[in-house]
Amino acid sequence: MSTESEAQAASEPSRRQSRGRSTAVWIVLVIAGLLLFLSSFAIWTNRVALNTTVFADTSSSLLDDPKIRSAIANRAVDELFANVDVQAEVQAQLPKDYKGLSGAATAGLRQASYQIVDRALEQPRFQQLFKTTLEETHATLVQVLEGGGNRVSTEGGVVTLDLRTIIQEAADRIGIGDQVADKIPADAGRIVILRADELDTAQNAAELLKTLAWLLPILTLAAFALAVWLARDRRRAVRGVGVTLAVVGLVGLVAAKLTGNYVVNSLVAQRDDRQAANNAWNILTDLMRGSFRLMIVVGILFLVAAWLAGPGRRALTTRGWIAPAFRNRAWAYVALAIVGLFLLLNAQVTDFTRVLFVLLIVALGATWIEITRRQTLREFPDTGGPTVVSDARARMSDWWDERRSERAARGAAAPRAQTDVAARLGALADLHTNGHLTDEEYAAAKAKVLAGE
Repeated sequence: MSTESEAQAASEPSRRQSRGRSTAVWIVLVIAGLLLFLSSFAIWTNRVALNTTVFADTSSSLLDDPKIRSAIANRAVDELFANVDVQAEVQAQLPKDYKGLSGAATAGLRQASYQIVDRALEQPRFQQLFKTTLEETHATLVQVLEGGGNRVSTEGGVVTLDLRTIIQEAADRIGIGDQVADKIPADAGRIVILRADELDTAQNAAELLKTLAWLLPILTLAAFALAVWLARDRRRAVRGVGVTLAVVGLVGLVAAKLTGNYVVNSLVAQRDDRQAANNAWNILTDLMRGSFRLMIVVGILFLVAAWLAGPGRRALTTRGWIAPAFRNRAWAYVALAIVGLFLLLNAQVTDFTRVLFVLLIVALGATWIEITRRQTLREFPDTGGPTVVSDARARMSDWWDERRSERAARGAAAPRAQTDVAARLGALADLHTNGHLTDEEYAAAKAKVLAGE
């Protein structure tokens, strides 16, 4: 009786320690998830929002969206008519007897201008002009956020997006460019991006985000590694990592959507322009949302790997099915190398974070291959070598030999058929010569032979 009591007393601290360790693992995984979530936004900001080249390349597809193209055309035409007395210019060009129609003509010209400029924005020259304008403005903004420089001018205490050149192009498209070129104000089409009183805050935020873009991924990996190290059951730790990745991916997609709605509703007052702004947000954040979708896929792969290493009957059956392939580890590593190259080469931006992510996936994949391979071969020691490739090669060889035999048989049959026809025609000729066949009978029999009958 005392022995049982002592055993229970000894096992109680062990259970408490196990529960405490399990709780610690999940706390660390939650922290790792939060770090991963924050690092995704920081990496996107550093890759796209603060990278002029990537931002310009991403923004070049904005004009492919009809809603965005229409919004830009409307803004350019409205700015033109708001800053230039177009009616006076139209009236000056009309004959004396028709000057009273200048108001109606101007109204009609304005309505037609929206479609004219919209169609013009589809052309490469206009799109290159828009891309150049965005690139120059973004470069100025980034240089201001990084401390300024000789080429940066924040005249009036603001950084602006200057659409004046696009307004000038719009005037040329509707036929009044020469008349109003000198009358378009210098500040026409300027959109304020950053004011002087916001500069310190913006610069501090940009510097912080650039630091977090490389620091947070390292902390995230360290947190995941700590969770796996703390766990007694490595399989459950891998499953926890998979759940964390999938949840962060789903939450990130929802957060990107909600953030876009907030930004669009805050910055765009007119309801008609919100659809265009929302489409622009989706285009600019495509890289970030793609990373969240990739997290979901990787999380599912982790869950599958944890399940495959489990004690369940279906997992055991699956391990038995793949045991022949694990006999030679080269096939598994070839597949892992293909996955790694795909992740590395298919990325829109290849930087330190992307390389670190791919190396982590490859390292975890190699570890999983070795652990699962040992477990599988220990459970199925008598399994043969990989037969999938050899069986496929054997089937292909048999099919090829059969096709080659058929072609050889057809090739041999053709001369025999020609020999048989010649022999039959010769026999008919002899019968006809000896008078056994009339001319009519010979001609009919000859025709049948030649027809293959």
